[in-house]
Amino acid sequence: MNDFSVLGEKLKSTRKKMGLSLSEVSSMTGVSKTMLSQIERSESIPTLATVWKIANGLRIKFETLLEHSNKLYDVKNIDNMVPLTDNDDRILLYCIFPFSPLSGFELFYGIIKPGCNYSAVHHKNSNTEYLLVSQGEIELVVGTNTYHLKAGSAMAFDSREDHTYINNGEVDAIAHFIISYG
Repeated sequence: MNDFSVLGEKLKSTRKKMGLSLSEVSSMTGVSKTMLSQIERSESIPTLATVWKIANGLRIKFETLLEHSNKLYDVKNIDNMVPLTDNDDRILLYCIFPFSPLSGFELFYGIIKPGCNYSAVHHKNSNTEYLLVSQGEIELVVGTNTYHLKAGSAMAFDSREDHTYINNGEVDAIAHFIISYG
């Protein structure tokens, strides 16, 4: 994710799809209009902090600004992706479809390894998380409630609540996560 060559093009495209002027984006993000213009023209490569400010201000995922596929149809395979990891590599998340202002959601493929106890602080900009377990078993703690989900189980919950994924089993659990922003 360190290829910033498409950042300017994606920022301009996203801004236009959202019907926003540079001044409006500047107001929403706290990034100067001049800097935004320079980024769009690929005259300046922003710091990571600036990219985060832009993504948060536009209420889009960081990866949206770095996605560089222009294909109409694109086959995604986790073998060709680098996962986001946490909890000492006991949870691996592959961002299959990054957030797009047009779709309003993002899709992750997750591997939750035995011993995983991963707490996700509330998702600031989303409202609903859909979870489908396709292999193994997961304990999902949402707020003060605990739910046991085995393969074939699914659940939707308020993603703004703190939630924890636990794998007390002996095999990897596979789960699919859809985060909705609409």
